[in-house]
Amino acid sequence: MLWLIFISVIIIFFAVGRQLWPVPNLKHLDYKDFMSRRDEFGDYKILDIRDAFEYWTEPTTGTINISLGRLPYVWEKHLVPDDRVMIMPTGIFKSKKAARILRKQGFQFIYVIK
Repeated sequence: MLWLIFISVIIIFFAVGRQLWPVPNLKHLDYKDFMSRRDEFGDYKILDIRDAFEYWTEPTTGTINISLGRLPYVWEKHLVPDDRVMIMPTGIFKSKKAARILRKQGFQFIYVIK
């Protein structure tokens, strides 16, 4: 029984640690800084990872809406690994998860707007 508790604690520790682990080369941008330096980034795509219901209640013009759950499956319809992707935050953990998904697909230029 004690070994079952020990294994459970290790699994929980690993799961929480993975969420807190930093994503390599992920850059955070302040929104005001991003708006003032837009031309420096060249071609970029803004990714809104909210669910469709949340997005349509308050849509943001000029963004691509792909919910976090659908991102691993439908990113190819709107994004190319050479794109510069700006992730609109819905929470620090969701933004990191989206960045990890895109990093696994070969994206090099990923930014999170604060």
